[in-house]
Amino acid sequence: MDGNNQNGQYGNYQDYTSNVPYQSPVNDGGGNKTNGLQIAGLVCGILAICTSCCYGVPGIILGVAGLICAIIGNNRGKTGVGTAGLVCSIIGIIFGVIGLIYYIWAINYLNEIGYFDMIFQ
Repeated sequence: MDGNNQNGQYGNYQDYTSNVPYQSPVNDGGGNKTNGLQIAGLVCGILAICTSCCYGVPGIILGVAGLICAIIGNNRGKTGVGTAGLVCSIIGIIFGVIGLIYYIWAINYLNEIGYFDMIFQ
C-alpha cells in the first residue's frame, strides 16, 4: 500500500463542507406556526376528558384552562392544533359537568335511601 495515500481507496476525496460558515434557518414568515398556548390548550383538553370521571371537578377546571389557552393561542395564529384544543376543552367541560351532576344525584339518592346512615352505624 502506498504510504502517501492516507485515505485508502478514497484518495481523491475532498471535504468541501469544512470551510462553509453556519447559516441560520430562514424564517420567511409564511404559514401559521403552532404556538405553546395551542399545545397547552390541547393537552389540558385531553386531560379534561380523561379526568372528567373524577367527580367532574378536575375535568371542569382543566377544560376551562384549556379553553382559555386555546382561545388565546388561536388569536395569535389559527392552526389545527388550536382548533383541536378548543374542541377537546369544550368536550371536557361538558363531560365534567355531566359527571358532577351524576355524582351529586348519586350521593343524594344514596342519602335518601339511608345508605350512609347504615354505613356510619
